Parts: sequence; structure tokens; C-alpha cells
Amino acid sequence: MNSILTIIIPTFNSSATISRAIESLVEQSFTHWELLIMDGQSTDSTIQIAKSFHDPRIHIFSEHDKGIYDAMNKGIKKACGDWLYFLGSDDWLLSTHTLSDVFSNSITQYDVIYGDVEAPHLPPEHKGEWTIQSIDFNRCHQAIFYRKDVFKKIGVYNLEYPVLADHDLNLRWYFNSKIKKKYLPLPIAHYSIGGYSEKVADSMFYKYLPYLKLKYGWNSYTKEERTSLINEAQKRKCKKHPFRWFDTEAMYIRNILDI
Repeated sequence: MNSILTIIIPTFNSSATISRAIESLVEQSFTHWELLIMDGQSTDSTIQIAKSFHDPRIHIFSEHDKGIYDAMNKGIKKACGDWLYFLGSDDWLLSTHTLSDVFSNSITQYDVIYGDVEAPHLPPEHKGEWTIQSIDFNRCHQAIFYRKDVFKKIGVYNLEYPVLADHDLNLRWYFNSKIKKKYLPLPIAHYSIGGYSEKVADSMFYKYLPYLKLKYGWNSYTKEERTSLINEAQKRKCKKHPFRWFDTEAMYIRNILDI
């Protein structure tokens, strides 16, 4: 049987944690997956540890990349599964039945399936079903399964955002009416504290968050809410706009904000 799921783990000098991440996968009762280790030319024993599992479902690629999301984008291109899942090299699936629990659900009519992560340090607003009221609080990619076709519809991770490219991507599928999504109240993975996102701030993303909500979710907001977002965007206006493409909505917003 072909792989139903492609799991992508970006790594760089991850020898201290990668073994637990991979172990949580090979122990799964659900077996129809492939794992792509997208390594950024580690100088420690990351590659040797991954090879030590001797599992034909594990594929290792080590080459220069521009960071975590560039590695994940490369993994998307190489993926053979119908569904994609991104796990951090210091994270792990919570149960040996996690993947079975997800794929035993009736998910064929959906494009994005998401649950929750276990992360004591994470505010509760980042968990549960995502709503327009909680849209500022990202949903961790460790809890999300994407049908591969989603990336053809909305694009891949935007490298303009070194830390929160996943939040930008999540906004794109959340506001896209053609993408069907479903929340499963299931704990998917342990999300570790102290990773890259904990150490590096993404000021660019937060600065442009009002623009992003207007660009992707214009039709989801009332006139009053749009006005409020436009006012907030004007307060944050800067000379350099990060987008290199503009659809009709974005051009309209750009004219309003004079950017």
C-alpha cells in the first residue's frame, strides 16, 4: 500500500532530540507513512541517528537551506503521501495510536484536519477549535494534517516570516472557503518549549498581521471590523511592504492604506 501520510521533520544539529521524535513515529500502530528528514547539513550525529533506525520508510536529505520553513517547503516537493504533517525535531507524537485515531475518522471530505498539542507553556487560546475571534492565536503545525493539494491551492510557507510562516499559512487555509477543515478534539503531539520559535521574534509577521487578516479574510469581517483592522494597519504602516504578489483584494487594501 502506498503511503497515505508524509511526515516532514526539519533538522539541524538535532542529535539530542531526534531519536525520540522518530521513535514516536515507528511505534505507531498506523503504518502507512513515510518520513522525510530535511536536514540543513548538520555537523553533529543527527544523520547517523536517523540512519540507525534502518526503516525503509525513513528518507534523509541533507543540504543547505534557508531555515526551518525552507526545509519544510523542500519536503513538500518531495512528499509522496496524500496528507502532509510537520513535526519538530524536538517534538513527538503523544500516543502509539495517534495516527490511527486521526485517520480512523471520516476525513475524506476535508482538506485540513487539526487537533491540539500538549504544551504546558502554551496559553489556552492556542488550543481548541480555531475561530475568527481566536485567529490571532496560532494553531501549532504539530497538530495539523494538510492534504497535499492544499499547498497547490494556497501556496507554501512564506520565507518572509522566519518564525511564524506557519501562522501565515494557517490564515490562508482558514479564510479560504474552498478549503474544508475539521477540528478533532484529540491531543496529537508534545510541543517542546525552547525551540526556534521561543528564541527568535518575528516582528515582521506581527507588524503585518492586520494586513494579512484583511488580505486573506476580507469577506469574513463586517464593515466595522474591516474599518478597525484598516485603522490598526495604518498605525503599523511602514515603507516596505513584504508581499511580492497582489490579488484584487490586496490591491484594494493597498490603495486604501496608501502603501
